[in-house]
Amino acid sequence: MPHPQTPDPTAAEILEIVGRAIYDGPDWQARLSAALGVGRSTIQYWRNGKLPFDADHGALDDLMALVTRRRAEVDLAERQLRTWLERHRGNPGT
Repeated sequence: MPHPQTPDPTAAEILEIVGRAIYDGPDWQARLSAALGVGRSTIQYWRNGKLPFDADHGALDDLMALVTRRRAEVDLAERQLRTWLERHRGNPGT
């Protein structure tokens, strides 16, 4: 039996999905707007369709750069934590 297809998200929905993933918490819009160099109201206007926002919008390129940078930061943090744990687990007092 075929699986029902999920609708393709809009650019505004992608903005919210990624914004919430990067900046978890109730202030994700404020933090994302600061990172993108726009006002918080701009994020809200993009999301509710009051300002044009589609796949060609430059803010999505900036958003991709944020995701890429965040991934690199998390990968580095994971390597540092893993290395630290390997050195210190089983060594009381260190």
